[in-house]
Amino acid sequence: MFEYERSLPLGFKELSFIRKDGYTVRDLSYISPHSGDVPAYLVVPNKEGRSFPAVVFLHPGQGDRTTFLSEAEDLASKGIISLLIDAPSMRKTPPQYLSQEQKLNLMVEEVVNVQGYIQTVVDLQRGIDLLSSLENVDSNRLAYVGHSLGATWGGVLAGVENRIKAYVLMAGLSSVSTWHKSSEHPLADLIRNKLTREQFNKFISEIELLDAVHYIKKAAPASLFFQFSSNDEFISKDQANTFYDVASSPKEVAWYETDHLFKECHTAYKERMQWVLRQLELHTK
Repeated sequence: MFEYERSLPLGFKELSFIRKDGYTVRDLSYISPHSGDVPAYLVVPNKEGRSFPAVVFLHPGQGDRTTFLSEAEDLASKGIISLLIDAPSMRKTPPQYLSQEQKLNLMVEEVVNVQGYIQTVVDLQRGIDLLSSLENVDSNRLAYVGHSLGATWGGVLAGVENRIKAYVLMAGLSSVSTWHKSSEHPLADLIRNKLTREQFNKFISEIELLDAVHYIKKAAPASLFFQFSSNDEFISKDQANTFYDVASSPKEVAWYETDHLFKECHTAYKERMQWVLRQLELHTK
């Protein structure tokens, strides 16, 4: 399902760059094995003659590759390269002047696009291929940080990818299929009402195979750090606890008094940063 030909050309293109104090932000793209180009930022410390550990970031569904940019810039100051990609769902520009009903229909189509989720995982793997091809990356020290969408599919990635040694998974779903069947969130209710029974059952039968619970138990020997919100409007405590409980060891979990997007939750940021630095064998202050 997630197989692709790693010998295919990466099609690496650097579109522009901005040099800042101590690091450079490169706007680039690489070819997706499924279709099109993957837009990305590569944030690189301005130091020559050494190889750096690296972190791959994937944003929540409400975000894009800019979401973790400030975090990647902080990591660059500590000697870490970051790759931040746009998920496939963020690469499409909807037509202008759509009615509200048409916008809702497009959103539902995107949410139930199972192939888009498979492409998300493959595009992340291809991003690791890109990092591994760079002379200034230490491919033995790779980590991943994902939030919501990024955590849900990061949980799947952890079961099929053996090159990443540490994963931070923030507010992810352990079972997308269960969420769609039973969540009382307005978005889940909207999707159930928009699809026919046949369409919904087909979607559930396909997405069940991709539930993170099937994959996160195979993450070892990678280390896992789960971050959850006590006031999450999307992720129930059952979903969160299941994600952690079925995961392979070594693993840690932390809960925070914040919302789904972890707004203004500096404690979660600080603990995430310190954990990543430890996993990548860098000194923490």
